[in-house]
Amino acid sequence: MAKILVADDSALVRKVLCDIINADSDLQVTDSCMDGLSAYERVVAGGFDCLVMEMYLPKMNGMDVVRKLQENRVKIPIIIVTSSLKEDSDLKTAVNQYGAVEFVVRPFRLFSEERATFETKLIGGIRGLLKLGKPVVPSASKIPYDGMARKEDPVRSSMGSTNTVRSSTTPMARQNPVSPVNSSGNTKSTEVFRGARRLVAIASSTGGPQALHTLIPMLPKLNVPVVIVQHMPKGFTQSLAERIDQKSLMRIKEAEDGEFLQPNIVYLAPGGRHLEIRENANRQCYCRVFDDPPVNNLRPCADVMYRSLETCSFDEIVCVVLTGMGQDGSDGIESLGQKKKIYTITQSEETCVVYGMPKAADMRGLSNESAGITKIASVIARKLGV
Repeated sequence: MAKILVADDSALVRKVLCDIINADSDLQVTDSCMDGLSAYERVVAGGFDCLVMEMYLPKMNGMDVVRKLQENRVKIPIIIVTSSLKEDSDLKTAVNQYGAVEFVVRPFRLFSEERATFETKLIGGIRGLLKLGKPVVPSASKIPYDGMARKEDPVRSSMGSTNTVRSSTTPMARQNPVSPVNSSGNTKSTEVFRGARRLVAIASSTGGPQALHTLIPMLPKLNVPVVIVQHMPKGFTQSLAERIDQKSLMRIKEAEDGEFLQPNIVYLAPGGRHLEIRENANRQCYCRVFDDPPVNNLRPCADVMYRSLETCSFDEIVCVVLTGMGQDGSDGIESLGQKKKIYTITQSEETCVVYGMPKAADMRGLSNESAGITKIASVIARKLGV
């Protein structure tokens, strides 16, 4: 049985978290504390398989705990339970470098659907990081909850459904997509992507920031655009892109709504927002970034991105599925493969933090090739003839 440490400054929230976790027969909360310093000291002392903690704690906040553990080379899977995510570059840097960290946002109010989603994500996150297999949904929904969290958009749960991604009902992106801009805000003169009709599309989740830090800098200039859906909350992806960009041959940036795709640029879906690739009448491809409700409890969702490619006139698409919990990307890739020429690469189990998303693609026969994270760049380059 996995031993869990819970850290939260609210006694009521600690009780809620403990009851939810203990409802899973494979998990047991063996200790709890109310501040970050105590959490750090107890992790260092050992005896725990996973740490579940609030982002903002007394004495030492959650990201300070992550950073200090990293500095002292203490490895433990961490679930951060938070009610909001502030624009703090230090927090982003710490979480992007640590690797095995999963975020779970608490619901604003205790509606049954929101609570059920929270429980599923919390238990699924712990089980995913600990590689315990399929999440077990606890039945602790009647436990009192303090509701102290910022208001979020209602979550449209698709658990138990056929996982079909429906076309968005949000209005189309603006009629005249904008040309890409550089860091100074000036429009670049580089022509938009419309020649070689190829694309690389990457999906990743838990452990993904660390994997992307390895993969993207290893890529040569591919002469095609690259798009990425990394499951992250709002406020973290810009920092992730900036840090990877500093050591990469290709430019990596957050995707902007209406931005035309260019070769040798990597477009990262902004945290907490969906990304689609659309094409205008001149066969110019551009990004559509929007705020529709989560699909299968995810926003951004890789299935949304992959399905959008079905209507674009690419001759070949290289799909890459990296480490992550769940099966996001598999439905979209399967559907895309029925309409386009694709080649799918999955990250090997031994190099994944969580072998969930790649495993789903492997088990469904969608993967053409499995490779370790340090080998995927050469596989992509070989497939594109670079």
